[in-house]
Amino acid sequence: MESASSVGMRLKASGNKLVAGSSWLVVAVYLVCHTFLFAQDIKEPNVAGSFYPDNPVELSQMIDKFIEAAKPEPIEGEIFALICPHAGYGYSGQAAAYGYKLIKGKPYNTVVIIGPSHQYAFSGISVYPQGVFRTPLGDLTIDREFAAKLLYQDSEITFEPAAFAKEHSVEVELPFLQRSIKDFKIVPIVMGDCSLNTCKELAELLKQAIGSRKDVLVVASTDMYHGYNFQETEIIDHLTISYLKNMDSEGLYYGLREGKLQLCGGFGVVSTLILAKELGHNKLKVLNYTNSAIVTGKKSKGLWTVGYTSCAIDQEKAKPALPTGRQAAGRGNNMLNKEQRNKLLEIARNSIATYLKSGKKLAVKESDPVLLKELGAFVTLR
Repeated sequence: MESASSVGMRLKASGNKLVAGSSWLVVAVYLVCHTFLFAQDIKEPNVAGSFYPDNPVELSQMIDKFIEAAKPEPIEGEIFALICPHAGYGYSGQAAAYGYKLIKGKPYNTVVIIGPSHQYAFSGISVYPQGVFRTPLGDLTIDREFAAKLLYQDSEITFEPAAFAKEHSVEVELPFLQRSIKDFKIVPIVMGDCSLNTCKELAELLKQAIGSRKDVLVVASTDMYHGYNFQETEIIDHLTISYLKNMDSEGLYYGLREGKLQLCGGFGVVSTLILAKELGHNKLKVLNYTNSAIVTGKKSKGLWTVGYTSCAIDQEKAKPALPTGRQAAGRGNNMLNKEQRNKLLEIARNSIATYLKSGKKLAVKESDPVLLKELGAFVTLR
């Protein structure tokens, strides 16, 4: 087979003979050749035997056990998207199963899986164009027609083979899908460093590709906090989850950029939130949250800890978004109700007492999305 570089040289030589107004044809042909030369007919798995078993019987039994043990709250309406972790199954498999249990047996024909790039640094988005992805449970065919509606429609959306060469974020979701639904094709997407505009452009192209179809599932593959402080894990993860619950895509994006929030697959999640809201899927439900310290029982400070959550987005209408910034500040005393104000006072008192007694910061566990917002607050202690 002729190399991509020789194809490019030959096209360039031919292009010199074309009139200037036809030069776009050379570029188009080169892009097509580049895509098909590097797209493997069979994409072999990268982490089978390490992140999950490579024996199909053992793998099936493990996933089925996870799904059977998962007890997610029922979802009203059809599920449009899942947010799922992608660590080794021994760490995040049970959390992931909460989402996959809710789609078990559902009639999805195309599944778009969006993951981050861990092994290869690049800017933009890589969409795998054709062929199959292989797992120990069998081969999954790529939806070529769907992928073609995304590829090269924007300068930031191309096929970069190296983004998939060692990546696990898309792959880890595939066996769960194979044990949950049948007869579907996939659209594998890996995101590098992306601007908010690029996230919005991907969402717009996905919206156009989906159209009025009701048989498309989107899976945003991401883990949460990464670090060495177990107490910090839950604080940051619950703050991040508050943005997910509000489907605040821009707040999430800038929170990730500023480092106050953590999602290793954050840009894929941002694009998914934008897409879901554009298509009228307005309700996100957190199905499960855990982290590696909880799973292993090792909560000592200094041990590497990673957070995992499983979420579902359906068609229920969302509650009005909570006010932020100046809008919230203008509400004065009405911004917090009596219960919330008393809760803040309790947290402040306990924080001071804990630090004076032990020299350690208080680990705060809070589920109220209003109290998880980063806003100015004054507390008077007497």
